[in-house]
Amino acid sequence: MNDRELASLRRCAERIRARVDRVLDDLGSAQAEVVRVLAPARRPLRRADVAQVHPTLVKVLDQHRGFVQGVGLALDDGHLDDASRWLEWWRSEDDEPARFVRHQLDPAHNHFYDYVGQDWFALPRRTGRPAVTGPFVDFAGTNEHTITLAVPVFHDDEFVDVLGADVAVEGVERLLIESLRSRSPDAVLLNEHDRVVASTSARWWSGTLLRRDAGVNWSQDIDLGGDLRWRLVAAHR
Repeated sequence: MNDRELASLRRCAERIRARVDRVLDDLGSAQAEVVRVLAPARRPLRRADVAQVHPTLVKVLDQHRGFVQGVGLALDDGHLDDASRWLEWWRSEDDEPARFVRHQLDPAHNHFYDYVGQDWFALPRRTGRPAVTGPFVDFAGTNEHTITLAVPVFHDDEFVDVLGADVAVEGVERLLIESLRSRSPDAVLLNEHDRVVASTSARWWSGTLLRRDAGVNWSQDIDLGGDLRWRLVAAHR
């Protein structure tokens, strides 16, 4: 790989990192607003109290239209009086008005969504740090390959909820392609588990484990850094 191509790869990595960081920054601002809005409510909270955060969630959606498709607040176990769990999740695509996404939260149901066990919820809750998880197929919502960006929400009553934003892999792939001036060499974006997030070639599918074929000349990995534990690599065939 020549110096010009490597420099292009680095610029692409920086652009993707900056785009994701903007979403995480706005989620951070939103979590502070969520705490402020819910602070006056009597404990334990009720779903009607949580509904008050709707304008805050929709604001994040509006700030990132074309990239973020859904934003929501996931409640910790035991934080509600009238439900064991709750997802105050809103979704919008293109210029459509945001709509509430109802998840199946009944443990006895075949399609029960056990979000507490999902990385996007468990990681920020446990570490107290933002997390970027995926790609995974969002069977509980869109049935699309999805990335979830999430931040913890710390309340004075010691409960830790999670604020998340869903980004379709298609949006990450579009950003990857637009950030590179040339389609050659192929570029592959990887998560920390060496699974493909997105690529510029149909040869490497989102969610698959990257196998570095012997017949391919791979570039050095470019770390995106920060809370985004992704790497960008190029392949000459």
